[in-house]
Amino acid sequence: MERIAVFGAGNGGQCMAADLALAGHEVVLCELPRFAERVEPLAREPVIRLSGIGRTGAARLAGLTFDAGEAAREATLLNVVVPAFGQRAFFEELLPHLRDGHVVVVWAGDFGSLELRTMLNGQDVRLVETNTLPYGTRLVAPGEVELPLLASRVLAAALPADEPLTLVRELWPCVEPGPDVLGVALSNPNPVVHPPGALLNVGRIQHSGGAFNMYREGITEAVARVIRDVHGEVRAVAHALGTSVLEYRDADYRTKTSVMGVAFRAPFDTDAVIGDIAGPHSIRDRYITEDLPYGLVPVAQLGDLLGVETPLIDAIVTLGSSVCGRDFWSEGRGLDALGLDGLDRDEILASVRTSRAAAGARGD
Repeated sequence: MERIAVFGAGNGGQCMAADLALAGHEVVLCELPRFAERVEPLAREPVIRLSGIGRTGAARLAGLTFDAGEAAREATLLNVVVPAFGQRAFFEELLPHLRDGHVVVVWAGDFGSLELRTMLNGQDVRLVETNTLPYGTRLVAPGEVELPLLASRVLAAALPADEPLTLVRELWPCVEPGPDVLGVALSNPNPVVHPPGALLNVGRIQHSGGAFNMYREGITEAVARVIRDVHGEVRAVAHALGTSVLEYRDADYRTKTSVMGVAFRAPFDTDAVIGDIAGPHSIRDRYITEDLPYGLVPVAQLGDLLGVETPLIDAIVTLGSSVCGRDFWSEGRGLDALGLDGLDRDEILASVRTSRAAAGARGD
């Protein structure tokens, strides 16, 4: 196989790079220059030690680079593994180096594949959206990653949806085809679980100085109801749009781990393993600052477009904005950023499902 590139040297990026290298692939890891100090040990010796479940051991990479062009030059598969609020920075670095035939996978997408499509300059690049990472992982130190959880299944869809996912599914057997990138993005469990669990416990988070375990302490019966109802609004938007999302049983919400215990599994006692996950530690945590503007704002805007009321999601975004002293409504990834503003339901669906419509949406 040709070289595989992984962009982003955080928890997920280092775990993915190590996992692929341990599987026998040639992997180059790329980070933005401004974060070079964080991964300085890897620059000296590109070895990542992966522990936990799945493949483990010392994984030697083909290299660590801070040049997106160098990472993309010899690779066909490009994996963007960064928080949603960091995706655009990598997209901008990658754009001059994308060529026909590249496959760019956005893990987890949060509609990122749609935003990247608006930025392309006519390149015949296959884009893939995923609803989550295959790994529930934690970075212990630069070059040292622990993997306690694996995703039960990962939904993925190409943009346009009629493109095959052969390469991605060969590398990650847990990947299953989703209906389209919209259904996949709406199936991300993080924006459903994290904002209610964090915002309804914000007093405890601040009082404890961040010594908080949301899954063990914060998901009570009342919080679980809110999580279930948020998912109900997401599902209603998806159905009105003409796509589908991952479904859960009512019993799946009635645990301390909520539906996250369905999305990720440990070999033994999944609830205890997830319960040990620390955080959120502050109101600046990704549970709020990523999942509201990049996870829930697009859902609310799609609801407005389709005439589907999302009062709970609207309240969470507004409450989170007040808690953080920010305006997540204006910061968020709206329909304009996704190239969907001004389209009706049928036009949106056509733009993500067929090659001809997708090419038209790009202006090719």
